Amino acid sequence: MKQIFLFLLFFVPLLSFGQKTKVEGVVLDGLTGEPMPFVSVHFQNSKIGTLTDSVGYYMLDTYYGTDSLIFYSSGYLKQIVAVEKDESQEINITLNIQQSDIEEVVVVASGEWPSTILHKKVIANKPINDKEKLESYEYEVYNKVEMDLNNIGEKFTERGIVRRLDLVMDYLDSTEDGKSVLPVILSENVSDFYFKNNPKKKKEVVKASRISGMENIQLNQFMGDMYLDINIYDNYIQFFNKSFISPVSNYARSFYKFYLEDSTFIDNQWCYKLRFRPKRTGDVTFTGEMWIHDTTYAVKSFKADISPGVNINYVQGMYIEHNFDMVAPEVWMLTEEKMIVDLKIARKTEVYGFFGRRHSTRKNFRINEPRPDEFYRSDNAVEMVEGAQNRSDEYWAEVRHQPLSQTEEGIDQMIDSLSEVRFFKFLKNMIYFVSTGYFPVKKIEIGNIYNCFSINPVEGIRTSVALRTSNNFSRKIELGGRIAYGFKDERFKYGLTFRANLSEKKRALLSTYYNYDIEQIGQSSTAASVGSTFGTLLRTGPLDKLTFVEKMGVTLEKDVKKDIVLYGGLEWKEYVALGKANYVRFNDNTNSYDTINSLRTSEITLRYRWAKDEEFIAGAFDRTSVRSRFPIIAVQGIFGVKGVFGSDYNYQKLDLFIEHTAPIGFFGRIKYGINAGYIFGTTAYPFLKVHEGNQSYWLYPNAFNKMNFFEFISDRYITGLLENHWDGLFFDRIPLIKKLKLRLVTTARLAYGSIDPKHTTQMLLPAFTKQFGDTPYVEVAAGIENIFSVGRIDVFWRLTHLPAGVKVTDLSNFGVRARYAINF
Repeated sequence: MKQIFLFLLFFVPLLSFGQKTKVEGVVLDGLTGEPMPFVSVHFQNSKIGTLTDSVGYYMLDTYYGTDSLIFYSSGYLKQIVAVEKDESQEINITLNIQQSDIEEVVVVASGEWPSTILHKKVIANKPINDKEKLESYEYEVYNKVEMDLNNIGEKFTERGIVRRLDLVMDYLDSTEDGKSVLPVILSENVSDFYFKNNPKKKKEVVKASRISGMENIQLNQFMGDMYLDINIYDNYIQFFNKSFISPVSNYARSFYKFYLEDSTFIDNQWCYKLRFRPKRTGDVTFTGEMWIHDTTYAVKSFKADISPGVNINYVQGMYIEHNFDMVAPEVWMLTEEKMIVDLKIARKTEVYGFFGRRHSTRKNFRINEPRPDEFYRSDNAVEMVEGAQNRSDEYWAEVRHQPLSQTEEGIDQMIDSLSEVRFFKFLKNMIYFVSTGYFPVKKIEIGNIYNCFSINPVEGIRTSVALRTSNNFSRKIELGGRIAYGFKDERFKYGLTFRANLSEKKRALLSTYYNYDIEQIGQSSTAASVGSTFGTLLRTGPLDKLTFVEKMGVTLEKDVKKDIVLYGGLEWKEYVALGKANYVRFNDNTNSYDTINSLRTSEITLRYRWAKDEEFIAGAFDRTSVRSRFPIIAVQGIFGVKGVFGSDYNYQKLDLFIEHTAPIGFFGRIKYGINAGYIFGTTAYPFLKVHEGNQSYWLYPNAFNKMNFFEFISDRYITGLLENHWDGLFFDRIPLIKKLKLRLVTTARLAYGSIDPKHTTQMLLPAFTKQFGDTPYVEVAAGIENIFSVGRIDVFWRLTHLPAGVKVTDLSNFGVRARYAINF
């Protein structure tokens, strides 16, 4: 039933699509047969209407048609005639003279508040007033995004840091409420946006773009949601990974109280003021007002703040303002948008935070003038015109929709001046050091602080140091190296890397590497490495199944079109078993077991990854997906080739990956993932599917957290994940507890597979592995996240493949895992 409810909730409203209703005809006098001028013709329950002309002709062509027309003239009987909505039709009418006395008229109140009646009309006209109704539209948009250091306070100029950076005083600005802020980043963008319906196509062409001030990829990631195209006619508005219920949602009256407060002319259009506030604290809603046009019931103006009590981190305030204009007959479009986001660690703190301020204006509209289909075809969701990032000051002065302030003009000069101050350089380097683990020293970076010390059974105490070139050395190539030493095995481990950007427009990242180090096979790709300082402190069991790995390879990751990423790689590697891990093969000739000292393989990897409308926040070499609204699908093939560089095996691994995180409105967001694979050929067990386990108190979202390393090995397999983040749906309704802003998260994960006995001819499976048989491995979890705004603690429950004599309810099947994450 829940799935059916969600389907109706989200998809039924999408079936409505605004089309024009066209009605024309002639009104005649029933007595004389002559055409009647000045007859009132209007749609029932609507203010859309007209008068017949001198020959009795009328014509109505509107998006706002209802199912009936009313014809009325003084002294004649009123007629109501049925109309086919969204169709063109001719209706000719004869009006008869009214000969009876006027009947008594009784006025009865509707029983509904005026605000409710008005809101119902807004909802009824949503499909018509939403821009998605149009056959096509295009416009020029100017976006200005500014980030300011806030929470400065009155004594800012007296602080020691500021006295050492006294030149910032020349650039202080203030907000509308008089608080001092220091602008640090300004981004400007002028582009042409194109939209076409049936099928939907979108295209944006950036004509000019520039960023002034300090570039910070971590900070830009937090502000990425400010670039979303917000449509208040959607039932939910996505902000900072939250689904805010729109006041224009189909079911808004279940979450909001509405008040009709005022009416006046705005731009020569009569409008009603509708104020809204949430019915309950804790619901993800807004507080504010909107002005509604009295004829079309379109939103003319919308102003809102986040409601008090919303379960959201770091966002201490957010103001949104949308202004709409009728840019063509009966076509309303957003022409101006303002947004201010106040980011701080906590509301009552002296720690500096940031204001994100966005001002967007749109003009030069073209409505329902579609271009040829070929025009909308593009390899990129956003195209950059040649030279767009290198426009002159004169060009910017001409294309800006509004001039910059003196402070905004001077951001670059301020940052350049600060960069020459020694103390400011140290502050920047320390921030980078904490966030990446590397400390910049001119053109190199020294680290990694998070891997400098660790302990494991093979190496005992392990220390390491790494070096890599910085972006000051080059933004096209990166050189890196590391060295580690184990005091127990008395061996050095080391690695070298080289990365190169081969294309500025379409990402093409070439990487080569050589590694000579210890690894844990069957560990999640997101898990801490064997040499992790942090991982050493949180292990639930010893790393006694390690492998010494020597490998080298080359990879190329290439973006193709706007949704596709191709990956190709060549890799040679040699495995040597350490600890309890062993490589043993039965010898038919001697009828005994032989120990294999090492395994070698040469692999070719090919991967096709498709994610519709996915966008990335990118640095010089690394990038972070901002996620796609659609499932991410990848197909991968790994081909082991025998005889190449001493490779021992021929095998082929085929994998299918599907991953998707989707908002589900009131119920938070859901994440699901599927991985199915099959391995052809014959090979040793380390090259099969070693299902990802976890022997740590640290929670790994891509691993089975109650499964041990090497516990299950397969050559045909399927795994699945279902995780729901309920946000504050439950805890926000518990008095006192809701102040803690805790959030519930539930998880279910399963794995199933089998292994062909033919692989044991190459190598026997270790004694500590198991077979799935007829039963999949299943674990579930319930947890609390957002503990002190960063922490998450889950209790995992292993349901299958239990040790002999152990009941499913025994305490040993439960485990606690924790992690931290910075989320809104």
